[in-house]
Amino acid sequence: MDKFDRIQQLHRLFRSHRLPIPLSKLAERLECSERTVRRMIDTMQLELDAPIVYVQGRGWWYQEAENRRFELPGLWLTARELQSLGLLLSLLDDFGPGLLSDELRPVEREIEKLLKVRDINPSAFRERVKVLPIAHRPVPGQHFQIISEALLQERQVSIRYCSYNHKKTQREISPQTLVYYRENWYVDAWCHLRKELRTFHLSRIERSSISKARRQTVPSEELEQHFAESYGIFAGKSTHTAKLRFDGAIAREIASQQWHPAQAGEWDGRDYLLTFPYSDDRELVQDILRHIPNVYVEAPVALRRKVQNRLQDGLGRFVGRVIRV
Repeated sequence: MDKFDRIQQLHRLFRSHRLPIPLSKLAERLECSERTVRRMIDTMQLELDAPIVYVQGRGWWYQEAENRRFELPGLWLTARELQSLGLLLSLLDDFGPGLLSDELRPVEREIEKLLKVRDINPSAFRERVKVLPIAHRPVPGQHFQIISEALLQERQVSIRYCSYNHKKTQREISPQTLVYYRENWYVDAWCHLRKELRTFHLSRIERSSISKARRQTVPSEELEQHFAESYGIFAGKSTHTAKLRFDGAIAREIASQQWHPAQAGEWDGRDYLLTFPYSDDRELVQDILRHIPNVYVEAPVALRRKVQNRLQDGLGRFVGRVIRV
């Protein structure tokens, strides 16, 4: 723990205790000697004008007036907190252009200065941490900012939306939750056109603007029930139960994964049986195909048929074709 960390930790100790703290306890909590704690106290008193006083026989504490609460000047974070925050800013920058808005750039510069004081290279995050966005669709920065602002201000948003089938509609939505899922950003929202909860892919929004109208708020319990019951990004009340059998080649790997919050798993010899509810099977079919030939759909029959048809359609594109090596 360096000097800055100890000052921050010492400040937090004084702030969280209403009674004086013995020097021995301070040294134990800061993992240093009592002499080092005394030097930290002297530094805070002389350089930061901290209201630290000693109470005979009891220890040290902040003696403050009720209307004058002492805080460390500037932005004080521990080295670990700085590294975590620096990593977060770096990841936000990699998630998509414009997500780290101009308003956050001054904060980023201040954090970089503090990192350098701690002998931490700010560029190390971008050089040593990789974000590989597979199947990522870039989100125009202004749409992300508008949706975020509307969420915080509890406003409706007017959007022009292009569906997966390239059908364009004008909608008024009340944003409820921003979701980052499988390398892409979505917003769960009440759709005033369809009069129901919907999930919108931010990259499919062509135009957006904040409305003066207050958003329609959906209770958190209703949101949880609507979006958590189904499988993947698709929402709605679950109407089916999938039962998948994974063979020994990948059984242990699957057993360590979560496919659904309400899943149930059991072993049948070397095979692993995974059961969970779902409503829309589009994403589920894709995930099953990823594990062919080590997975078999035991139920329902309709899901097994859909997976089989997809496999046959794919095989049909290769049958009769010459494959040159």
